[in-house]
Amino acid sequence: MWRTQPQFALVSIIVTTAVVAGSLIVNSMAAYSFARMKWRGKKVLFLLVIILTIIPFEAVALPLNYMFSGQRDTVVIQAIPFIANAFSIFLFYTFFLDVPGEIEEAARLDGAGPFRTFFQVIVPITKPAFATVAILTFLAQWGSYLWPVLMVSDPTVRPLPLAISIFQNQQPPEWGQVLAFGTMFIVPVLAVFLVFQRWFVASISSSAIKG
Repeated sequence: MWRTQPQFALVSIIVTTAVVAGSLIVNSMAAYSFARMKWRGKKVLFLLVIILTIIPFEAVALPLNYMFSGQRDTVVIQAIPFIANAFSIFLFYTFFLDVPGEIEEAARLDGAGPFRTFFQVIVPITKPAFATVAILTFLAQWGSYLWPVLMVSDPTVRPLPLAISIFQNQQPPEWGQVLAFGTMFIVPVLAVFLVFQRWFVASISSSAIKG
């Protein structure tokens, strides 16, 4: 078990990194479309996004389990359901609404299209939003337990939270290795927060000012 601990951590790192990166791209672009663009049906779809924010994952876990029953025991299936997230879209949306329209007008006058405006203008000035979503997504995904329990039985693709729970139930307990598991679980969380804390605090401060 000790020799396989790095493997469990590696699976969690791969899955969490994929979810965080995908979440930042997909949810930010969706939110930008809702906040700054005009298209038919936008209000109805955004209302559905708001409704989805109050539906817990536990309510859809079993239907997703049946839907992806033929794709168990893979790293990909552990990440796909969590990339698009209604709460992250709403969080980005609130930040994008406060971006002055003059900035986009200036970008358009310089010949920038929607994608260039988004990536070269909007993203740099909304770093606090990206940092906040990155931290919240990382925390949720790094500690994800229910979905791996339903979808993972192969030890080679077992993420760290599931491995810890299985290892703790072994008898007799080896407390040294339990503490090693705990350290591997906590250190990445602290590292991510230290990296993004400046923008995270900035986002909280700006939210307080707006409130």
